Amino acid sequence: MTPPASVLSRTLQSISITKIREIEKQRVRYEKSKQDILAKADQFPNDPRKRIAVLLKGLGDVYQEALYDNKVNNIKHWLQQAIYDASVPADMLKGWEELVRSKLQVQSRKLGLAYLYTRLVTEWMNPTAPMSRQVAPVADEEDSFEVVDRQKERLQELCDKFERVVFEPLETDEVEIDMFLADLFDGDEATKSLQGLRTRLEQYGDSVMTEKNPFTSDCLKWCLRGLLAEDLLSEEKQATLRDFLDNEAALKEIGDVLNMRYADFDSWEWQAGEDGIPVLPRQQLNGKYRIWMDEDVLQAIFVEFVGIRCCNLARKHLTNFVEFAPNWKWTSETTPSKTEQIRRDYYVQKEYHGRDNVYLERKQLYLQHFLLSQLPKTVQSLHAGSYDGVPDDDGMGKAPFKNIKQALLRTIATETLLSQAQHGEVVVLQSDLQWYATGLSHSTIFAVMRFFGFSTKLINFYKKVLEAPLNISPATDGVEPKGPKIRRRGVPMAHATEKFIGELILFAMDIVVNKASGLLLYRLHDDLFLAGRPSDCTKAWKAMQEFAKVMGLEFNEHKTGSVYLVNEEKSRDPGIESILPKGPVEIGHLLLDPKSGEWIIDQKQVDIHITQLEKQLAACDSILTWVQTWNSCIGRFFSHTFGEPAFCFGTKHIDSILETYQRMQAFLFSPSNGHNNGGSGNAAEPGNVVQYLKAKMEERFGITDIPNAFVFLPSQLGGLGVRNPIVSLQMFRRDLSLCESPHGQIKNWLAAEEQQFADDRKAFYELQTVEDRLRRLRHRSDTTDDYTAAKDATRAALSDEELATFFSFDEYRSRPETTSRLMSHLYRKLASTPKMIEPELDMDVRCALMKLGLDDKPQAAAAETRWALQMFCYELRDTYGGLNLVDEKYLTLGILTMMRSKAVRWNMVL
Repeated sequence: MTPPASVLSRTLQSISITKIREIEKQRVRYEKSKQDILAKADQFPNDPRKRIAVLLKGLGDVYQEALYDNKVNNIKHWLQQAIYDASVPADMLKGWEELVRSKLQVQSRKLGLAYLYTRLVTEWMNPTAPMSRQVAPVADEEDSFEVVDRQKERLQELCDKFERVVFEPLETDEVEIDMFLADLFDGDEATKSLQGLRTRLEQYGDSVMTEKNPFTSDCLKWCLRGLLAEDLLSEEKQATLRDFLDNEAALKEIGDVLNMRYADFDSWEWQAGEDGIPVLPRQQLNGKYRIWMDEDVLQAIFVEFVGIRCCNLARKHLTNFVEFAPNWKWTSETTPSKTEQIRRDYYVQKEYHGRDNVYLERKQLYLQHFLLSQLPKTVQSLHAGSYDGVPDDDGMGKAPFKNIKQALLRTIATETLLSQAQHGEVVVLQSDLQWYATGLSHSTIFAVMRFFGFSTKLINFYKKVLEAPLNISPATDGVEPKGPKIRRRGVPMAHATEKFIGELILFAMDIVVNKASGLLLYRLHDDLFLAGRPSDCTKAWKAMQEFAKVMGLEFNEHKTGSVYLVNEEKSRDPGIESILPKGPVEIGHLLLDPKSGEWIIDQKQVDIHITQLEKQLAACDSILTWVQTWNSCIGRFFSHTFGEPAFCFGTKHIDSILETYQRMQAFLFSPSNGHNNGGSGNAAEPGNVVQYLKAKMEERFGITDIPNAFVFLPSQLGGLGVRNPIVSLQMFRRDLSLCESPHGQIKNWLAAEEQQFADDRKAFYELQTVEDRLRRLRHRSDTTDDYTAAKDATRAALSDEELATFFSFDEYRSRPETTSRLMSHLYRKLASTPKMIEPELDMDVRCALMKLGLDDKPQAAAAETRWALQMFCYELRDTYGGLNLVDEKYLTLGILTMMRSKAVRWNMVL
């Protein structure tokens, strides 16, 4: 982790140190005053009334807030009565004395925890030893050097591969690409639709480049936030950008310079000088290393602005194109003939083309959330659909599609369940493109841009952006830099440019898959997923392979695989099996079991990450750093990689998550791993996070008698704010347990379909004549003429016997995705997440949470705080006089906020 001094401003650090010293003075002063009060009271060993009077007066002098409690404040009245009234019993006097003495102890406890907090903050600002002595034993010093050497070697290999890829052009046949894409739009309607798209993209693309003075203060702020959110630049440059955000004068100067450059858009150049643009390997939050450009700040802002505007442009017009495309398929079901539509309208009273069906549900979800999900809809939402790295906050409990990756996982699981239920078989296919952004052919990029109608002016701009003079910094010490070279392949990682170009190329793959198979290609940028009938998936996979060949792309074999599921009465088709790619299907740490069809946690992957987490926690040099690392990895990383609870997974999935967390804690805090179990009384008993942290605070600061609430309550209430995902999972589980398992829900749906058929059949035969049945067509007709036409068409399409006989169940259920309201309800239910069923809150707990703004936030972290505060509130009232462990005035919240502004990175060994 970055040294605290580089995160904190010197001013804030100085203020915090002053506050810490003042807290210690007050604690010492209070303890001395308390001892004086107790000593003075002890001078009256035989007179409880005088002892109470001394204690009560002393309490009011040193801890005025205690008198706000009527039980304490009213003692002065009862004490006056007891002087003259012998009916006041000695036991009551004893109770009053104990109450006043306990109130004196309350402030001691609160100041004691305030002192502990100062020690924690001081330790973070001036770290000393790692949390575990096992992190780097002397005996393993040689092994440690070997790990470092291996890390450097792997980084150098990464840099060498980057050089081999980006400086050698990959020439593709632009004529072949144009012809391949043109074949996707056969027919007059499709051609007309494509031409309209081209016109709009050219016009609006030109308007982006001809804007007058676009770099306003607000515009610069969302550009800067975009650059910071992607962690694109060096620490020093990121610090500069943060300073710009709060400096209107600096923003105005930057805006003036960039607006002058924008006015001469055609002449833009990198202007990188003789040294070129530095390029170096950097670690992402998820632990992976990637190669990043460290360009000039102003150039980065300029290119980011154009990229964001192009993203907005492409998202809007490409989405509209798909929504209204005449040949786009939203279901693999065949389109019903006119006669079939007439028959259904006659037999079933409900409208055939209703608004409540899977067809429309799937279309709406795909257009709103999955199609081009990495492209922002607005300038402020560049990273709303980010799929890589570790989310900064937990997604559980948020709006259902806030986290696109989790929404995609639920959708794939739901499509799998329903497809297998309908057809008795289903295939789920997963793939990924090898070095997609880094290795994209420039000729492919410009051919695709030209095909979709982007202007020559914009293409020329991106030609200059992509052909940047890169200077790779060596990953190994002592190796001389090689100097700048012009990039001939690929796009810069994580920029808006990458999102725009990368999504544009893969948008063509979306079209290819849909045209070939009728399936939707679910994508998170270049992470590719299919779910559907086996025959459709093989068509889609063949089309994807052909697309990759034409475009110069390569699938990543290590991330490509498929699962072919069949019901008991069916067998797998060998021909289909031979076409499908071999390998597992895994999203995060969830594996699709090829036998049961259930999504199970990949415990091997969990073991790898637990081992790494143990090392990373052990290496933390302060308790606050340890807590931040724990919260990031346990509270956020694993909660996403395990998959959020959903009705398509059921209680079996959530129980496996709970068992995995239990196993993780048993490993991380096992006494056999050298961890103190916090005095549990049994050396062999597995420890837990509370015991571990309390033991560490005793070991490092000599402080004992720390309440459990201190570990879990948020810093605003004086706690450490340690995340406990088991709590939120329990709240989700309660709602899940009220519902059937996924297969149970499907069984109920099939039974409900049969019942609906029986009800419709009964309603049909309750009408005695054909004319009565035809009369039901009236509600579908706008005019009398329409009604007459509908009756005539029905009589012409159906024979007399058909008019008198209700149609078969097979025909009734032949196209459920477009006709079944019940299937639509099931689809939405399976793809949804459970709500959190929380404990009832006491009034003072609710008020305390309202002050913190946590009373109704849906995030799991806020729900965990509500649970913890209600769970510990009884103890807090008795021993701390309220729900605050430490008074807010004693907390160094500013320094804690600054500490948490730095995201935790997984330190995975390459």
